[in-house]
Amino acid sequence: MKVIIPLVVVILTYYFSKKYKILLDFPDARKNHHMPTPQIGGLILFISYFIFLNIHENPLFTLGVFLSFFFGLLDDVKKLSYKIKFLLDAIISLIFVLNSNLTLFGYSGFGVKIFAFFWFLAVANGFNMIDGLNGLSTGVFLIYSLFLKRFDLSFIYFPIFLFNIFGKLFMGESGTLLSAFILVSIASSQTNELVYLTLVFGYPAYEVLSSFLRRTISGKNPFLPDRGHLHHVFSEKFGSLKFLAFAYLLTSVFILLSHKFYGVFIYIFICIFIFIFQRKFQ
Repeated sequence: MKVIIPLVVVILTYYFSKKYKILLDFPDARKNHHMPTPQIGGLILFISYFIFLNIHENPLFTLGVFLSFFFGLLDDVKKLSYKIKFLLDAIISLIFVLNSNLTLFGYSGFGVKIFAFFWFLAVANGFNMIDGLNGLSTGVFLIYSLFLKRFDLSFIYFPIFLFNIFGKLFMGESGTLLSAFILVSIASSQTNELVYLTLVFGYPAYEVLSSFLRRTISGKNPFLPDRGHLHHVFSEKFGSLKFLAFAYLLTSVFILLSHKFYGVFIYIFICIFIFIFQRKFQ
């Protein structure tokens, strides 16, 4: 049933979205698609995951799931400004911090909680940034769910991935924000060390840090979107399929590095190397 239910939810949600023109994403200058496409990944994830979720198990986590989906959906529909999005994301980040007991190099305390608050904001934005190519974010999220051994999530992400890689549906803001909250919360329940978690989610972490640096160097507003992300630059240079393979490999390598004491140094080296080539090809 855990395999069948998500697939049925995907098919039905896709059908009703197309038929009644609900939650459609329309093409613009920053997007690669040319036809209105259902951005229902978040809705599918919310419905499917909630079927398997015990809402009495962790009320604070359940609240975060609800608000992540609702705030993301609000952005999908209303196209909120980055300032409003920041405030809404901050609420989700606060819930995440209150629901976790994170450490930084073994230390805890109020200062670490403040750092964790902004850390989650950055990583959640990184989740959103990698949702710019068919099969990219959904494939990465699927890898994360497998690594975390949450196969209930894997069963949900797999049909979404199949529809997404062929451009039939998008995750939308609701899908990326909800995925960030769920996946990072699950990971932090398995280990509470922020350095380890940064390596696990090394790809979205790289995207948000490199984007901020790239835009600042170029004299642009670091909070406004552009087409300079890794998937934009490398897919145009090498093709989408090759970049997808590279992104999945990169995600897996960063996860493997999280288990090594020297992993953070290799991670920094890889990020610098990629950033240099990204700037060269841009």
